[in-house]
Amino acid sequence: MQLQFQDYTFTLLTPCFSGTALGKHDDHAEMRIPPIHGHIRFWHRVLFGANDCNRVWGSTSGNEGQGSRVSVRFVGSVSTKHADPKPTILPHKKNPNQRGPRPALATDERFTLRLQRLVGCTGADWDHAQRAVKLWLLLGGLGLRSNRAAGGVWPEGDWVPQTADDLKRTLQNLGLRNWAVALVGEGKRKSADELRETASDTIQGNPHRQIFGGIKPRHPSPTKFKVIRLNDGFCLLACAPSSQILHQAERLLNTKPEPVRWKALGNWNYILP
Repeated sequence: MQLQFQDYTFTLLTPCFSGTALGKHDDHAEMRIPPIHGHIRFWHRVLFGANDCNRVWGSTSGNEGQGSRVSVRFVGSVSTKHADPKPTILPHKKNPNQRGPRPALATDERFTLRLQRLVGCTGADWDHAQRAVKLWLLLGGLGLRSNRAAGGVWPEGDWVPQTADDLKRTLQNLGLRNWAVALVGEGKRKSADELRETASDTIQGNPHRQIFGGIKPRHPSPTKFKVIRLNDGFCLLACAPSSQILHQAERLLNTKPEPVRWKALGNWNYILP
């Protein structure tokens, strides 16, 4: 029996600092399924909750562990082309010694994922899995600093939004609720690298950990930025679990010390909620 599948092709719009199984001590980046799987699970939970995510993607929790009802793998050859010279982790830093060059997969490289339906996968399971993959491709990223516009994945295909209104409708049709989404820098003709540099220039430390996250102790940023490509060029997409967080992020970034990069992008266009 031929199991049903769906392919998703995506391009890297910004350098992808995706490590290997050897961690930060390795000297190259690699496109791998396990981190992609983790990102898809995150966005599945956003859409449908933890229980649905565990049912579809599997779980080893407690005495109720179960296998995944769908599989994810690459189709065809997987590019290993690295950016040369090495991109920097913190491109906004004035001091070149603080920017941190690091191995990264090159921009414009294309990859194809195959989502395959396994035995026991219901129609609802299959639908939810496909929605989660699409939401990751539209709102998510991959690798180190993916919340700051590194590892910017962007999908290809007839379903991919071409305008702000298209993007709004697509996110609504996928079932995204509660999260706030804004486009920043539309029509400003900024390059993907310039936009990543701006997204990297946020605010560290207390009292802003609940908006932009923190390192010690580790607290992932609730506010996420990625570079996207619409018909009128590149812009930043900003999203957060609530409108309050995203509006606070906009206010803080436009009033921070030396807010030149952010002010150059103009007003934020809130498309959701």
